[in-house]
Amino acid sequence: MPNTQIRSVKSTEGVNRPKRSLRSRINRWGLSLLAVLVLGILVFLLVPSPIKPAKWSAPTAPSFEEAGPWKQNNKLSSAQLVTDAPQFPEFITFDKEGQLYTGDSDGKIYKVPFDAEGNPQKAQMFADTKGTPNGLKFDAKGDLTVTDVKRGLLSINPSGSIKVLADQVDGQPIYLANELDIAKDGSIYFSDTSNYGSVTFKEIAENKPHGRLLKYDPKTKQTTVLLEGLYFANGVALSADEDFVLVAESYHYQLTRYWLKGPKKGTSDIFVDNLAGFPDNITRDDQGHFWVGIFTTRISFVDQMHSNPWLASTMAKLPESLLSGASAPAKHGLAMELSPQGELIGSWHDPEGKLYGVTTAVSYNGYLYIGTAPGGSKGVHRVLLTK
Repeated sequence: MPNTQIRSVKSTEGVNRPKRSLRSRINRWGLSLLAVLVLGILVFLLVPSPIKPAKWSAPTAPSFEEAGPWKQNNKLSSAQLVTDAPQFPEFITFDKEGQLYTGDSDGKIYKVPFDAEGNPQKAQMFADTKGTPNGLKFDAKGDLTVTDVKRGLLSINPSGSIKVLADQVDGQPIYLANELDIAKDGSIYFSDTSNYGSVTFKEIAENKPHGRLLKYDPKTKQTTVLLEGLYFANGVALSADEDFVLVAESYHYQLTRYWLKGPKKGTSDIFVDNLAGFPDNITRDDQGHFWVGIFTTRISFVDQMHSNPWLASTMAKLPESLLSGASAPAKHGLAMELSPQGELIGSWHDPEGKLYGVTTAVSYNGYLYIGTAPGGSKGVHRVLLTK
């Protein structure tokens, strides 16, 4: 009996010893991992930020729930697919025959004809810029003028031959040619979005103006700077009388007006501000009204970051691949209509998120045509222009 008890104790000790040893090793590993994590956080916090953010208290975003022109509806929810040949049709324009033209992010520009009943036919490739064509507009001669993010200001003749009109201004490169409009005298007004040369979350976090509004004179073939210090210069549109030109400042939720005629010529002011999202392209309809695509509704984290430079500078240290999700478009399609005086007439929504990442809204022949950019839904869509 005593011997049996002793053997029992020894047996128990033999079983418990490995368990305690395993537990000790797990604890040591856990402490080591914690130490590495803490050290990594300390190093991350001590590494200098690539930016020095400017503090900005963004205005409170308009509500979609309250009565008024921003009130949510489903006007875009019934959108019809026109073509899915271009994945991301940034901008949309029409030629004199009523054929639709749009570019894709891979450099290709497509032409979409319509039958006698107005039904879209199969898309045809018109040209390939080997860049990223954003803005498109036909000039008086019938050539397609293009602002290409990678190549600058281009002209494409009806046979698809491409010529570079401008890729420099004042001895500097045109960093990111984005959108354009053409005056009756042939002058081309276009945006140079940012001297960052690409769309990056760091620029949002920095909250400093790096964009410009440019003008190309086809007679002298010279490009000049009209405005600089813009917060992500984007869409461009002339007024019906061409007494001013608008440029969207996406990162400050506003449209800026630059006066071309009258007592204010050569000066600028705010046309409309505190928009419900990031304004992208601007088009003008036959009534002189402006249509604006809203790429994404307001992102509360971004607004909070603007008021906290430490948070902004810390976020800018993260790899861009991790930050892209923070600025991805909300799955809420949105476009707006403005009067020639800047009054918000109404907004068009798709709260279901089937159509989102809206860059362009073009009123043409009884329809509102919608374009999008990478991050949003795919293909050209349209909805009937019923109010």
